[in-house]
This record gives sequence, structure tokens and C-alpha cells, in this order.
Amino acid sequence: MKIVYDGRLLAAGPSGVRDIAVGLLEGLSALADHGKVELLVAQSSPPSRDSEISIPVRGFMHIGLPLVALRHQADRILVPRQTVPVASAVPAVPLFHDIGFIRHREVYPNERRIEATTRLAARARYGIAVSAFTAREMREIGLANEVQPLPIAALHKVVSEPNLSDPYLLCVAAQQPHKNLVRLIEAWQIARTDGIRLVICGREGKDSARISELLSRSDSDKSVSIISGLSDNDYTELLESAWGYVQPSLYEGLCIPALDLAAAGLPMVVSSFANLGAVFSSGPSPQTFDPLSLGSIAASLEALISDNAFRRESTHFNSSNIKMTDWEQVAYRVLGAMT
Repeated sequence: MKIVYDGRLLAAGPSGVRDIAVGLLEGLSALADHGKVELLVAQSSPPSRDSEISIPVRGFMHIGLPLVALRHQADRILVPRQTVPVASAVPAVPLFHDIGFIRHREVYPNERRIEATTRLAARARYGIAVSAFTAREMREIGLANEVQPLPIAALHKVVSEPNLSDPYLLCVAAQQPHKNLVRLIEAWQIARTDGIRLVICGREGKDSARISELLSRSDSDKSVSIISGLSDNDYTELLESAWGYVQPSLYEGLCIPALDLAAAGLPMVVSSFANLGAVFSSGPSPQTFDPLSLGSIAASLEALISDNAFRRESTHFNSSNIKMTDWEQVAYRVLGAMT
């Protein structure tokens, strides 16, 4: 099988979508080395290798990509995002990450453009998803029936070495409504959290003003830090030094930070909603909490901070059940989904 791979994300800034695109290419390249596939990577920059093709930025998706695939007699176009060309003689295969903006419009405002491209992609004959949860969600709402989930788990190797002199719980999340950070901070204010900090790492968003106001009128601002714009090294150090992790999201198609730190054996508490709930539902109580309930979030935070038995059980469950992604195995699953 000959595949044209949309490689524009490879040159993009740091993001979970980019990390998965890089991993997919790694797995497909391994299969190409084994003679299982022919692989051409489409870029918008000048090619640096024989396996790369340059396509002009203007019209890349809807004109350039289909024409290149046809010219090179490719069997499939693989797009590591949830979009496809409007028309293509060569079947395009999209990768679906997150459909929360369809499932929960109230916490995903102004996502009409993404919804339009997602609905277009859902009409494709072949499709893949980053998790079994996302694939199931798509089937349940009738968006697509044949989307195949990929075995994606942790993406980045983290060596957990908690900073015992300055212990903190970490949450990695943009300041957007679906990340539920306002409720996390409100729960932090009523929980017993003496001697530990909460660090929230993520770019500003629609909830930034509410978060700032909430912190400004309470004493909790002294124990809550909001940071963003870290270098790769500083971000890695932030992950490695965390004493525990919390993710209160109302919706996650995957949630890479939680999976990375779970694979490292860091104890954590997470939302019972969406993919987090699916992955951690069999973890020790109270590893998952109701993200709409301040009392439930606060109880889980207190257990993560002061219940040593729970911390040991969470560490064991996480390291035993969450593994690093095998990208070659993922690539084989992609091939299976394309036929």
C-alpha cells in the first residue's frame, strides 16, 4: 500500500495533536523500512529527503494533496487531524481526536469551523480515532460507524522524582471552560490542602478572567500558581517534580499529560467523564471523581494529598495499566483500518 501522509503538523508548535502526528509517522516509517508500505510525506516546506514532497501552502489540503496522491498513484491519503479534502480520487483517512464540541456545546463555544471540518471528515469511507472512547462517542451520536480506535497510551517518557521540599499537585490544562479549572480551584478552596501547592500549567483562554477573579478574592491564591509558556526543559522538570496530578476536565478525547504521568507511576485523581473515566474507572477509590461536584473533587484531592494507602494504590494501578505507546503497533492498526 502506498500512503501519502499530510506532514504539515510535523513543523507545528508543541501540542498533543502534533505529538501524535510525529508518533504516527515514526510507526509508519518503521513499516516502510520493513517493506510493508510505501510512504510519501507531504510538506509545505522544501523537501529534505527523497520520501518528502513539497506542496504549496495555498490550496494544500483541498487541491495539492489530492493531486499529489493521484499523480503518485497512492492508495490512501492519511491526515493526522479530523479533516479531509472536499473531493479526492484517492480515499483520505482522517484521525479523530475530540468531538466534545459536538457532545457538549455549552463548554465548547465558537467551534463551528472545527465542527464543519469534522462532519466533512466523518463522511470519509475510512477513519481512525485516538481512543476507543472517541470512536464510541462518534458511533453513539451517529457521526461515523466505522471509525477504528488506535492503541495510543502514554506518549512521553517521564521519570517521576517528586520535589519533597516543595510538594505540589499539577494540572496541565488550557484555561478553557471544558477543562473545568474554575471548579478545581473552588474545590481546592474547600479541601484540606495545608502544606501543598496546586500548579496549573496552560495557556490563557475563555476562563482566564474568571480564574483571576476567583483567586483575587480568596486566600487560596497563595497556594495556587498559574503558569504558561515554559521551555521544553522547564515543562519536563515540572512534570518530573510533581507530587501528584489532578485532571478535572469535563471532556477529553485522550489527555496525554495524565497518561504520561500515570505511566511514570505518579499518583493522581481525574474526572470520571470522557476518556479519563474510561481509562481510570477501575482504579482505586477515589481516583475518579464527579467533575461537576465540588465535594467529590475536594474529597479526591484530600485523598491524593494525605491518604498514603491511596497514593500507593494509585501508583500501582497507574504504572501497571498505562504503558508507553508502541508506534509500530499503532501503524499496523492504521493499515488494518484502511483496508
